[in-house]
Amino acid sequence: MTVDEALKLIQDCREKNIRINIKYANLEGASLTEGMFINANLEGANLEGANLERANLRYANLDGANLKFANLRFANLEGANLGYASLLNANLKFANLKYTNLIGASLRHSNLEGANLWNVKIEASQKDDILNALGVLTKERERRSERSE
Repeated sequence: MTVDEALKLIQDCREKNIRINIKYANLEGASLTEGMFINANLEGANLEGANLERANLRYANLDGANLKFANLRFANLEGANLGYASLLNANLKFANLKYTNLIGASLRHSNLEGANLWNVKIEASQKDDILNALGVLTKERERRSERSE
């Protein structure tokens, strides 16, 4: 499915008030600013570099989705499933991630500054990536930076 075909399908679903189901769609680099994707199925979708600023993705299924370099500033992802999604270098500044499943998601080099992380589901192994994304300087990171100077 091309980006244009996927955008047409999204528009048709909205007009007919049908749940958006575009599993594995290729939306790389798409402009989806302020898009409405409530309860949408975007499992495995390629959203690399997509602009989803202020998009409403409440309860959306983004399991295994590629969101590398995506712009999700101020996006509403409350209750969304981002399990095993790739969020490398994603901008989630001020995003609402309340009750979101992030188990297995890759958050390396992402930006979570000001994000709402209330009751987010994560694994212990993701702790450091999340702290880095929040800009928190841990004692271990502080020691490593002192050694490299």
